[in-house]
Parts: sequence; structure tokens; C-alpha cells
Amino acid sequence: MSQPAEEQQEHRKQKKDWKQERRKRRAIWAVVLAALALLAVPVLAWLYMQRSMETITEIKKPDILSIKAGDMQDIEQLELGTIDVSGDQKTKDVVFCVYSAEARKSYYLQLAHTTNIGFTYSIYTASSPTKDGDITYLGKQYKKGELLLGDYLNLAADKKHATNAYHNNTYGEYNNVQQAAEPLYWKSNVQEKLPKKKDASGEFYVNYYILHISWDETVQNNKETDMIYLMAG
Repeated sequence: MSQPAEEQQEHRKQKKDWKQERRKRRAIWAVVLAALALLAVPVLAWLYMQRSMETITEIKKPDILSIKAGDMQDIEQLELGTIDVSGDQKTKDVVFCVYSAEARKSYYLQLAHTTNIGFTYSIYTASSPTKDGDITYLGKQYKKGELLLGDYLNLAADKKHATNAYHNNTYGEYNNVQQAAEPLYWKSNVQEKLPKKKDASGEFYVNYYILHISWDETVQNNKETDMIYLMAG
């Protein structure tokens, strides 16, 4: 075989190997990008949901209102991951507050949550920290008040899951969403109003509430998770 023929054959072999390597690298990048998409889409969806909740009910959250855990502690203290559903007690009460530096501000309370676990959520008014309360949370006692009336805006006929009424507001054009990941949106029927007097610290006007969580025997300890958002606006 002549030298030019051998060179041409070697060139064709190198070109073929290069194309195969190029296709292999494309396949690897396709898998990597797909994995990144699977990680990114749910995160972006939840960020989009948090931003969109106010527009769903046509209420814009004012900057003058804030939410904290009971006894004016940081919102990070609203920890729900330690709930043990296997015990005899089938409820948990979590205290939170709405506050402002301005008196008599009006607002609606809003709640959004997914439906993986099967918890039922209710919101009650609560007293400020007291010595003879019936609810203990983060080292302080509170008295449970009246049930806060409100309605779910997108509850399906099964009374468990959400309809797709606000799907685009939550996820945009992304449609690969499990039924339990479609959040339910709840809004109080009547506007709440902050008090005329400041709290014990003398700094803020504060209203306290209890997020009452309940479940039945069908709910088991497992790796399922739910997302919960509380808003005032």
C-alpha cells in the first residue's frame, strides 16, 4: 500500500474517532444539562410561587408588615420538621405573629401549602405571652382564641388537592408537576388589624396567631415533605 493511501486511511480513522468522541461528549453534556434542569426547575418554581402569591389574591404585601415566630423570635424558629405523627397526639400548635412599627394596620392572612403529607391547617387568634396560657411554644405560654375564618381559593372537589386554577401563576409554563405539588392557597375572609398599643417591648404593634396542624392515622412518618408559606398583606 502506498504512503498517501496509508495517510488517507489514517486520516479517515482519526476523523471517525473524533466524530465518535464528539458525539460521546454531546451525550454526556445532554445528561448533565438534563440533571441540572431537574434540579433547577423545582427551585425556580417555588421562588416563582413565593413571588406570585400576592398577585393571585390581588393583594400586595406592604413593607411595613412582617411575620415572626412566637415571642417575636426569628422566623427560622417556625420549625415543623420535627413533627412525629406516630404518637397518640395528632395535633401540633405553632405560634407566629404579625407586627409593624405603625398601629392599626389592616391586612389579610394568607397561607399556601402543598398536599404531600395530608396535614390539615387552621389558624387561630392568640394572646400575647402570658403566665396562664393553654399553648406553650418556644418557652412562652399563649391562650388560644377564635378560629380565623377563611377559604381555599383553588380546592378541588376531592377536598384534598388543588385545582390548576393558579398553575401558571405558580409554575409558569412548566407542566411536569405532581398533583400534590400543586399548592393550595388560603386567604382569611376578614381583614385583621394591629392593636392601638405596643407590645411589652414598647417597640412594635403585634398580633399573635396559632397555626394548628392536625392529622389522622393515615399519615405516617416517612420522607415526604410539604412546602408551607405564611403571608400578611
